[in-house]
Amino acid sequence: MVEVYLDHAASTPLRPEAQAAWLDASAHHHANPTGAHRAARAARRALDDTRDEIAAALDRPPAEVVFTSGGSEADNLAIRGVLNAQGGIAVCSAGEHHAVLEPVEHAGGLTVGLEA
Repeated sequence: MVEVYLDHAASTPLRPEAQAAWLDASAHHHANPTGAHRAARAARRALDDTRDEIAAALDRPPAEVVFTSGGSEADNLAIRGVLNAQGGIAVCSAGEHHAVLEPVEHAGGLTVGLEA
């Protein structure tokens, strides 16, 4: 029987290339990149090099590449960042994930109901 995975909204299996890169980084750069010791400085260099590679691939400055711990943090940061930079009112559907609903509601935004 062939398994079909349909919950990509929650998580997506890593591509083999991404998994290999993650395993390598985890094995060789486990230190806190904000530390002052040698292993921390190596982790910071690896993080900065990765940021530079992603920025180049997206044709954006490295300062615009932000790493987050997951989707909820990324949603929250994106909504707050846009509102802080551009102002306006955030609007989202009432069916969004709580990571979207909560920052929109906290900012005084609107949720729009869904009709069947």
